[in-house]
Amino acid sequence: MQFSARFAVLTALFLAAGCHETTGTLLTFEKPQAADAGDGGDADSGGGGPLLRPGPDTTWQIQLTGTIDTSFDVDLYEVDLFALDAATAKRFHDRGRVVACYVSVGTAEPYRADYASFPASALGNALVDYPEERWLDPRNQEVRALMAARLQLASASGCDAVELSSLQAHSEDSGFALTRADDLDYARWLLAESHQGGLSAGVSTSEDLVTSLATEADWGVTAECLSNDDCQAWQPFSAANKAVFVVEYGSNSDAPALCSEAARLGYSLVIKRRGLDAFRAGCPANP
Repeated sequence: MQFSARFAVLTALFLAAGCHETTGTLLTFEKPQAADAGDGGDADSGGGGPLLRPGPDTTWQIQLTGTIDTSFDVDLYEVDLFALDAATAKRFHDRGRVVACYVSVGTAEPYRADYASFPASALGNALVDYPEERWLDPRNQEVRALMAARLQLASASGCDAVELSSLQAHSEDSGFALTRADDLDYARWLLAESHQGGLSAGVSTSEDLVTSLATEADWGVTAECLSNDDCQAWQPFSAANKAVFVVEYGSNSDAPALCSEAARLGYSLVIKRRGLDAFRAGCPANP
């Protein structure tokens, strides 16, 4: 993608998301660690400045639909990048909250302002659970340019961090002949881009990439690993003293059993409705 085209996309994203102000990050910071070159990658974490590193005890809320409820007493809020406005970002920061912004880096969502900019050749099969979305080819340079523009928007919009979501096209029926190495290269590129923009970066990815990314990513996100009995895959993050944020779907009555298991694993759990609206059932500090 030429610079002028990329600038036009970034401008469109700003107009779609509204005018924002940049605010500093607020929790504990560490220097970015060097990338793990032992798994075939040579990515540099970039930036050079201190980055947010949420620990295992970080409390959180995720809300991707509806009017954002800023009232929960948690350390970190995750909201949709395109739903964050300047006033909401300021409310979070004034209350000492960290703002993480959700970005689907592995799929194209037709309701996004930049959807029409994705080349047809980079759009793959529809997702099974979200048939309006299409898998993206992570090798495509125009896809990467569009994602770089989104990360620039996140930096300018008051996001302290980003969740790099849907990093698993190689393990799905994506419509592309992708390998694990393709998604790993893409993930490392995204992490470097995020860090260069001063953003802490968490990953939501397939289990076979977790160990490789545990050194470079700042935190992880997974859904229903307790219900599916596959939480063990995320232990490399816990071993590195990094937060593993877990979403389980249910109600307040599910909290006692789920919180106990999450605490045993060293993960930070929230119980949500599937619509990911404002409802939240959290866990006590010491269940």
